[in-house]
Amino acid sequence: MKIIISGICGKMGKILLNCAKENSDIEVVAGIDRVGSEDTSSGIRIFSSFSMYNFEQPDVIIDFSSRGALVDILQYATKNLIPTVLATTGYNLDDLMLIDKASKDIPIFKSGNMSNGVAALINLVKKACSLVGEISDIEIVETHHNQKSDAPSGTALMIAEAIKSSIPNRSINVGRDESSGKRDVNEIGMHSIRGGSVVGKHEIMFLMNNELITITHEAESKTVFAYGSIKAASFLIGKNPGLYSLLDM
Repeated sequence: MKIIISGICGKMGKILLNCAKENSDIEVVAGIDRVGSEDTSSGIRIFSSFSMYNFEQPDVIIDFSSRGALVDILQYATKNLIPTVLATTGYNLDDLMLIDKASKDIPIFKSGNMSNGVAALINLVKKACSLVGEISDIEIVETHHNQKSDAPSGTALMIAEAIKSSIPNRSINVGRDESSGKRDVNEIGMHSIRGGSVVGKHEIMFLMNNELITITHEAESKTVFAYGSIKAASFLIGKNPGLYSLLDM
């Protein structure tokens, strides 16, 4: 599997490159990064944008950059019909519309989290919703390192959407202060904590009268996201155009 890593000079890009090098079935043909240069100690050619790259086409693109790179990625991917894994978070509504449009031409895998554990977590949350969701106040608390810029996390939003798919009358309420008033029985409370070097922790609480169920997932290493993106890339090759998620895989 020949891949291009978008955001190769970032923390996740470097981790993904190291994970790819451990697999003899994977070849990283190039990296794309706005701080890129032609030569690196890794031996991988790095370019500042996809418009600068006109060499061997990859089988798939894996993106761990930022939402600012999205247009560049999708223009190259749709022009050359390259399956694309979007592991970046923080997209706005305009970005999501661009992704949806591009998915009409190419297969796109988009997920706020790439770990197998989070896929299991979401399924557990859906099961809990079917059992006690209607009689519970539901709160999501997500904790990440102090360098994470977007909030709530992409994973927290994925979890909230899974809850809404099970209990359609629920709405998301981000944060809470004295102006919020009494808690709405149909809200999903969502709270973000930033500090230290926490890779990622998500807690979903189902609060009932005199009872509390908490489902928790904590990532101990960012390598789980890199390996998950490689698995997603392999899954995506050969798929029809469309938008795929962690639960599809």
